[in-house]
Amino acid sequence: MIWPSGQELHQGKYIILGKPLGHGGFGITYKAKHVHLQEAVVIKTPIDYLQIDLQNPVQYWEYAKHFIKEGKKLAKLSPKAHPNIVRVRDVFEEGTIPCLVMDFVPGKNLFEVVRQRGRLPEAEAVGCIRQIGDALATMHKMGLVHRDAHPGNIILRDDGKAILIDFGIAKELVPTTRTITGNAGNISYIFI
Repeated sequence: MIWPSGQELHQGKYIILGKPLGHGGFGITYKAKHVHLQEAVVIKTPIDYLQIDLQNPVQYWEYAKHFIKEGKKLAKLSPKAHPNIVRVRDVFEEGTIPCLVMDFVPGKNLFEVVRQRGRLPEAEAVGCIRQIGDALATMHKMGLVHRDAHPGNIILRDDGKAILIDFGIAKELVPTTRTITGNAGNISYIFI
């Protein structure tokens, strides 16, 4: 189920604005408004086909439980307000659907920027790499691995700041863990 524009969530605390921002293999992201603060936020939910997989409903509930647990752990990064990691603001359940609320980061993802502008100047590219490297190092210190750090999950703001987003498949640092797909991360970027 995709929530329509105007849908109220969390007892009216949030209102969905427009169509979904994106669909991934496991999640849907929406732009929404935090009603009391009058601020834009992003709400991420597991994609609906996971919930209606009647052949393996246990897998969905395990994923949902992991989604909430991980959201709470990621929220612990937020008080430290790392400048290059999107802030997680809230975790809640809307009926049976877990929701992760993050700051809305205006800008374009790195993939779109490179597609539009071509190769970035060396100084700009190195600055972006340093910012995201520091963000990933901070996550590792917290016991998290992003496992999906690629140009589509890095937003470049107009001021040049690079922000790491989309923690849908981040996992705790346990040697035997794997993503819900059974893979260790985004296979497209393993050999880069």
